[in-house]
Amino acid sequence: MNWYKSDMAGYEIVEEYGLVTISTPEGSVKWVAIIFKEGSDGVGIWALSGTPTKVDGKQGAVYCVVTGSIEKLTSEKPTPTPSGIPSSDRVSGEEPIPRYPGSVMLSYSKTEGFPTIILIDYGTTADINTVAEWYKSELQPNGWTIKDEERTQEEISLHLVKAQEEVGVIIYAPTSERGYTLISIHYGSYKLPSKDIVIGEEPIERYPGSVMLKRSSMIVGGMKMITITYGTYDSVNDVASWYRNHLTANGWQIVMEQTVEGGKTISCVKEGATIELIISANAYTEIEISY
Repeated sequence: MNWYKSDMAGYEIVEEYGLVTISTPEGSVKWVAIIFKEGSDGVGIWALSGTPTKVDGKQGAVYCVVTGSIEKLTSEKPTPTPSGIPSSDRVSGEEPIPRYPGSVMLSYSKTEGFPTIILIDYGTTADINTVAEWYKSELQPNGWTIKDEERTQEEISLHLVKAQEEVGVIIYAPTSERGYTLISIHYGSYKLPSKDIVIGEEPIERYPGSVMLKRSSMIVGGMKMITITYGTYDSVNDVASWYRNHLTANGWQIVMEQTVEGGKTISCVKEGATIELIISANAYTEIEISY
C-alpha cells in the first residue's frame, strides 16, 4: 500500500481503511484498503495477507485493483436498514456451510490451493446466543463435531471439524458503532492434493503414498539443511512405526523418540548426518523431516 501511495502521488485519497487483523483457525489475517480519486476517475485497492494467504505455495499478499467512476467506488452501496445492515449482500462467493437465515454477506475472500481458506462476514439482527444455537443445530447433524466452544457476553466462538475440514464460527454482539450482530466464518479445507505440490531432493525415502506439501533447503556454515513436509491420511502410529523400521534397516540409529500432544518426534544419526522427524495429527497426518 505504501508503494501505491507513492506511485499515485497525483491522486487524492478519498477513503482509507486501516490495517484490520482477523483471527482464523490457521492464524491471523490482515487486510487494508485505499480508494484514490483523480477527477471523476477512481482506483480502489484491497490487500490481504497473513498465515493462511498463500501465493505459489508460499506466504504472501493477495491484492485486487479496481478502476472506474469514483461514484461507483464510493457512493453506490446498498441502502442500510435501521440497524446498519445493508438490505442485500455486498459481495458473493462460494459458501462452504449454510448461512444464518436472513443474514447478509458483508465480506468474502478465498485462497485457493492447499489448504483452501474461505473467510466470510455476515450481518444479522438476531442475538449471538440464537445464532450460535442455530449453527450448532444445523452443523452437528451434518457430520460436524464441536472441538471447542468459548462464550463471553461480547462474543461466542465455535470451532468445528469434519474429516479434512475445519470451520470457526465467531459471533460478535452489536456495539455502539456496529448496531448488528456480526458472524465471521473462517473455513479451511485440508483435503490432501493428489500429487506433490513441490518437488526436490529427498534425503530419505518418504512414507508410502504421502504427498510433498513444502520443501526448503539452505546452507549454513557449509552444512546443507533440508526441511520437507509431507501429508498422509494414515495414523501417527502407523507413520512412526514405518519410519522406525525403515530408518533402522538403513543404518540410522534412533537416539531419541518421544510423544508430544498426540504426535511423535524421532531423532536419528548416521555417519555424521542427523534427521529429525515430527509427526503430528491434524485434519491429516503431517510429517516434517529436517535433515
